[in-house]
Amino acid sequence: MRIRLLPGERVLVRTRPNPLPLVGPVIAGFLILAVGGFGLGYLARPDLPGVLTGWQPVLLPVVFGVVVLVLLRVVALPLVRWAGNRYVITSMRLIHRTGTARRTEHQINLSAISQLQTEQGLVERMAGSGTLVADLGFDRSHAYRHVPQIATFKDYVVQAIGELPLTRMFDGVDMEIDPQYAHGGTPWVQQEWRDAQP
Repeated sequence: MRIRLLPGERVLVRTRPNPLPLVGPVIAGFLILAVGGFGLGYLARPDLPGVLTGWQPVLLPVVFGVVVLVLLRVVALPLVRWAGNRYVITSMRLIHRTGTARRTEHQINLSAISQLQTEQGLVERMAGSGTLVADLGFDRSHAYRHVPQIATFKDYVVQAIGELPLTRMFDGVDMEIDPQYAHGGTPWVQQEWRDAQP
């Protein structure tokens, strides 16, 4: 997965979601294989009841096809979705990419994040994963679900935010300051100071 980086930007962390959500589909896959194998074995018997004997050449491929389709839907699709998910922390952004054939990308500037919150259920705590919620202010937020090693991931985001360069708002660039005020004198009216400038 290639990320189009901005000038001066670098990738800090790149990871997939925790595979915990795949436990259910994998267990379901084993059950489907067991039931499908039993059904195919039963239909392949030479001593089938009279009604089924005539349908045996049709039933075997139909049942096999149904088992394959159910496996694709229940097991393969969640696996492909999981494999197409990426969480990326760069020195400037937090990126969530989803999809393989059709890709969706959600980006948040680290400078826009006002607060980070983690949420974990009991099973997620045991696995070390969880949901990271990035609060963007003005009732806007974005949730990153099933983040692996959620505490470490959050620490990386906090560290990246702390290493951001100071913005124009805070570094004094383009600020108009009364020279006498800067030297401890009585400040002039701003308009008068502007008029006095050459």
